[in-house]
Amino acid sequence: MQQETASFVPRNDSESDCTLVEAITAGDCGRVKQLIVDKPPGQEDVEEGLFAACAAPCEVCAEVMLHAGASPDAHDPDYYTPLTIAASRGAIRVLRLLLEWDSQQVNLPAGPQSNTALHLAASEGYLDCCQSLCAAGANVNAQNMQEDTPMILAAMHGHLPIVRYLLQNHASIRKRGYHERTALHCAAENGHLSLCRFLVSAKADLEEEDTFGNTPLICAAEKGLAELLQLLLAHGCDVNRMSHSAATALHYAAQHGATHCCKLLLEAGAEIDAQDIRRFTPLMMAALNGHVDVVRLLIEWKCNVNMAAYNRRTALHLAAERGKQECCELLLDAGACIDSQDALGASPLHAAVMKGQLQVMQFLIASGADTTRRPNNGNTLIHLAAAGGSELCCQELLAHGFDIDEQNSDGNTPLFCAVHAKQIKTANFLLESGCNVNERGQHGMTALNEAAFIGHIPLLKTLLQHGANPGLEDDVGTLPLWFAVDSWSLETVRLLLACGSPFHISSCLNPQCGPCCPLQHAAHRQRDIFVNWLLAVYGEEAANHLRQSLPKLENCPNVRPSSLHEWKELVEQPQPLLVQSRCAIRKLLPKDKLLCNAEDLQDLNVPQVLRNYINLSELPDMKSADTC
Repeated sequence: MQQETASFVPRNDSESDCTLVEAITAGDCGRVKQLIVDKPPGQEDVEEGLFAACAAPCEVCAEVMLHAGASPDAHDPDYYTPLTIAASRGAIRVLRLLLEWDSQQVNLPAGPQSNTALHLAASEGYLDCCQSLCAAGANVNAQNMQEDTPMILAAMHGHLPIVRYLLQNHASIRKRGYHERTALHCAAENGHLSLCRFLVSAKADLEEEDTFGNTPLICAAEKGLAELLQLLLAHGCDVNRMSHSAATALHYAAQHGATHCCKLLLEAGAEIDAQDIRRFTPLMMAALNGHVDVVRLLIEWKCNVNMAAYNRRTALHLAAERGKQECCELLLDAGACIDSQDALGASPLHAAVMKGQLQVMQFLIASGADTTRRPNNGNTLIHLAAAGGSELCCQELLAHGFDIDEQNSDGNTPLFCAVHAKQIKTANFLLESGCNVNERGQHGMTALNEAAFIGHIPLLKTLLQHGANPGLEDDVGTLPLWFAVDSWSLETVRLLLACGSPFHISSCLNPQCGPCCPLQHAAHRQRDIFVNWLLAVYGEEAANHLRQSLPKLENCPNVRPSSLHEWKELVEQPQPLLVQSRCAIRKLLPKDKLLCNAEDLQDLNVPQVLRNYINLSELPDMKSADTC
């Protein structure tokens, strides 16, 4: 629980209020008395003055405020009472004055956490305040909103004298607080050794579990507190007691790299290969986090280096994935299987490559790892490197002779895997290294089809600039342009139209529409802007296609009558000569020129306005598409 300290903020309603509070804060008792005589304050003012006196603290000013009519059971905007303000400040004389004035408020909960005055005094370590409050009848086992008692708060902050005093006054040593923690839990997890010694001598239960099933021993192990572990183990704590996640103290010590704690636990009989709910062993926890000394210690104590977790991953998998090469070396020297496979058929080498751990990848290959073995999805190492986004791993694997266009069991290339995983760096590297940009994979999909399907504009642009063919459909006739229309991606459609994508190939992907080309699909989906763009880019060719499709569109329930009427008007007359001219010119241009910006078409000996027109910069709403 966060330490809670009561605060006081004066009001600023008028100059007189500020003057009174300022005098109290400064401890100028004479001025305070004079101000009250000169201008008797109202009830709200004297109560504000009482809070200021408790916070200052000033016993004389507090007494003046009480005589002036301030109520000792008043509360501020945060619901603190004068007594809790005084207790949190350790203002013993003010506190005693308030108790003498009205001791009925001694157990009143206050503040946002509903702490009593005894909670606050115990938390802050004010023994004299605790003594006075207990003498006035404070409940030593009162619980705040988080169910913590004064003794739990005192134990949490290491106030041994207060814990001792509260126990002498019948505080319960086994009372549970926040997350079911006892005072011993709180003292242990905060490393208060002397306090833990006292609680153990006072017969605190060493095997109590909190909400998570953690015992004080587990709390100490998680924090790496060796002396505290020695104390608890010496008093007979169960070294193999498990939390609700089935983790033991050794798991926690190994996870946090507490080598000395691990040694103490092993010497006390800790099960070295204990498995938690995920079947992780202490060795796996240490290897995962790169704690070399703990890994070395566990190996020296003869742990099983080849035990597998729930997903059949070993400690070597985990160390390789995290790039912990020194741990990998220790594990291999201890007999770890270099080619063990997890539930997905991946080896430690695969795990390293997928996470871009170049040095570990190089080490494992040099150590004899099988580079030809594939996981269940049939990916080679270069597929995994591409999907993982590691350009360096891709470069190293190509240097080792891997085929840049190798196909996995789905027929996909490393480039396709990089695009599917949205990895721009590895996609660029593979393209620059000469991979086949138009290789077909699963269901006849190319990398460009995939980029259009996922709507990744930078990848789409890169693929087109490296010669990807927008006219290659998949096995059911689906063009990249069809995907772009379906997903309502303005920028993707713009790019595909700019590079001359065909529009007349019919796809069977959507059974609700039936076989339809991108132009028909734009009409089915009421993408009017796309219909207009296609007509503007392809002129009479697109108009003829739309004209032939109108009878079928009239029977389509998804198409609005207003749209049908507009399309009929568009195709009744021949397309404008300028549109036809643009179509003819664009057919003669190389595809790399089609993708350039208008200002880059400098080698075309035509006016700038015509360059813009050729490059589709004048299409309706095209500028708004650039920002989508």
